Amino acid sequence: MATDLSELTGASFREIASDDLSDDGLRALVELASLESYEGCSLVSCYRSADDPAEAVVVQVYIELGQAECLNDVREWEPVAMVTGGHRTMPSVFPIRPDFPQQLPHLNLNLRGLRRSLCLFDAPAEDIAHLYNPAMLVERVRWWMKKSAYGELHGEDQPLDPALAPSFLTLFLPPDFDRAASRSYVAFRRTEHPYSPIILCPSAAAQNAGVPQYACSHILTESTRHGSMIDLPSNLSELIEIYGELGVDLTSEIEKILPADLTDPEARTLIQQSLLLLITTPLTDAGRRAGATTTRAFLNSKLTLLDVAKSLGLVAQGGGEIARLLQKQPDVELQKSQQVLPLDVVDGFSPSLARRTSGYAEAPTPTLAAIGLGALGSQAVMNLARMGQSTCSLIDQDFIAPHNLARHAASGSWIGYSKAEVVAEEICQLFQTKLATGFHAAVGYENMPPPALEALSTAERVIDFSASVRAARWLAASTDFESPVSSYFVNPSGTALVAMHEGIGRRGRGGEIEAAYYAMLVENENLQDHLATPGQVQLGSCRNLSVTIPQARMAIFAGLAAEDIVATHESEETSIKIWSLNATGAVTVERQHIHPFDRFDLGDWKVLVSSSVRAAVETARADGAVETGGILLGSYDLSRRTLFITVALLSPTDSKTDRSYFDRGVRGVRHSIGEAERVSRRHVTYLGEWHTHPSGANSNPSNQDLDLLTWIAQRRQPFLMPGVLLICGHDGLRLVLQWKERTIEGLAATERH
Repeated sequence: MATDLSELTGASFREIASDDLSDDGLRALVELASLESYEGCSLVSCYRSADDPAEAVVVQVYIELGQAECLNDVREWEPVAMVTGGHRTMPSVFPIRPDFPQQLPHLNLNLRGLRRSLCLFDAPAEDIAHLYNPAMLVERVRWWMKKSAYGELHGEDQPLDPALAPSFLTLFLPPDFDRAASRSYVAFRRTEHPYSPIILCPSAAAQNAGVPQYACSHILTESTRHGSMIDLPSNLSELIEIYGELGVDLTSEIEKILPADLTDPEARTLIQQSLLLLITTPLTDAGRRAGATTTRAFLNSKLTLLDVAKSLGLVAQGGGEIARLLQKQPDVELQKSQQVLPLDVVDGFSPSLARRTSGYAEAPTPTLAAIGLGALGSQAVMNLARMGQSTCSLIDQDFIAPHNLARHAASGSWIGYSKAEVVAEEICQLFQTKLATGFHAAVGYENMPPPALEALSTAERVIDFSASVRAARWLAASTDFESPVSSYFVNPSGTALVAMHEGIGRRGRGGEIEAAYYAMLVENENLQDHLATPGQVQLGSCRNLSVTIPQARMAIFAGLAAEDIVATHESEETSIKIWSLNATGAVTVERQHIHPFDRFDLGDWKVLVSSSVRAAVETARADGAVETGGILLGSYDLSRRTLFITVALLSPTDSKTDRSYFDRGVRGVRHSIGEAERVSRRHVTYLGEWHTHPSGANSNPSNQDLDLLTWIAQRRQPFLMPGVLLICGHDGLRLVLQWKERTIEGLAATERH
């Protein structure tokens, strides 16, 4: 009898034969559910939507409930529909028993009248889609159901689910917004304090009413000997005398800056404003060689450029008219009464000054493209700008939200703006010039805007702060640019900063660095809780979470990231670096250089074997007196059909071994695999087996080896992965792979990629 699935997505479904399914994952699910040896689920029926490319498989999932009383109405056998679209995505899982409780925690909200799907993972589907396989999904559903039955799915430390479904549109309000008031929250002014500094800005820039404005007249004089000017004038007469002693005719210089048409209204307004006289003089050394420049400023808020011109005998005023004089008629006594206040002049903030004040005057400053301008990215990029690394393209698809202000570099006035554009504007404001460009775009999708792609292709270095698995994998696989990528992210608990660096020529770009990172967590005792998630803050829907990391800690990580970026500008190493911060503020650093992997291209699959696995296997073989072996752990990317073998566990203690015989034991194996999956959050798991052949024997597989491979392949098929066997002989390392009843093998190349 067909199952009515109309309450799932609103679309109508028709039943089809399992052979007619087009989705590979659902076809593999059917195979899994049809296995007599698998008790997790049994097949009911298959469907295809008439309205869109969605397909569905309905299975009965078996839940081991035991004897304890259930708090929620979850039963031993629950029918669920696993629905997927036309592309390879993580299926949505809907419980379809009509009276299945719809108010349990961790059910995804849906439109009114439609059933809710299970919220199975604490990460976006796109970030774990590459891990998806039917066996993993079914087991996760069983776990979800069992925990929900006993009321254990929602931990006490987790935030509550929202009471109402979120809207697709958002209105941001200021914290003190009062709907009954009409006051404005927008105001800008420097200050009216009598001793506040005077800011020089372009004439087109907006000025605030009530703040004194000055007509800045800039004079560039001839060069003078360094150290010549020692006196400071108190009036216009002394000013002219001092510059005259330096060989500068200041009267002629001031005449040059007078407007040509004194009848023009704008010109008349300009020369009647308060005067700020800015004089720049090039300096030379004893050999008359040009060196630096000196700039002096002189101010009188009650003195205008017209007053100065009149006292110098350059213009005359009468009857409301202003006219130039053919002959200069200076009034020295009037000049003496025209006081001027000398000002200290500080150079404007520039990238070169930023580098000098940071101690990086000689450091390289390549053009950067930074991806992800969230808490870490925004602060690290602003740190880099203040260190002189200012020329950059910034890419992010998100907007500033109120909760971002806890850790973002932006101020509250930027709420609702694009993160990338905001940080770019902050850098431009920092230096008062256009040095950074923001692109509101997402990385890792086919429709990435051409200008953002161009920014990546022209950058000399790409920095990824996005903490997005999808973006990182897209960057690693992309051939649109050749510059090396460095990724920086903070672990879920906010206790560590991770840096992953591609080497020269983008070594490690195929995913090896990510795989080595997960293996590093498994093998390093100091990193066993590195990916733990102790606390999160609810911001809306079930998956709209923000980690609970204080700004003080994020600021430390942003500083470490910025310093490391500068330090690695010219590095050729492929490496991983992890800074761990403890409760007392002490930082420990773990480093690992990533050596090239051995690569095997076997049919549709790529298998990459780390140098540490090769070394472990070769060391275990030793002189080849006896055979030995163990299991292989590693990472995988099913969307690219790639396996990364990164850990070789040694022979269990209950193994049986001889010169021509090895029977792997089982003691501790299940625990080791479970711990690897826990520590890496399922990114490292069982991939296959390895063993050695004795001295004098090559690595060709025996009939017993092929039987073992078939056994492995049968158990890996539900995970959409091949069977893998690694054999070490006197001729090197041989990898044998079985996929869909086809066996392919390859010997490790002499030259590693």
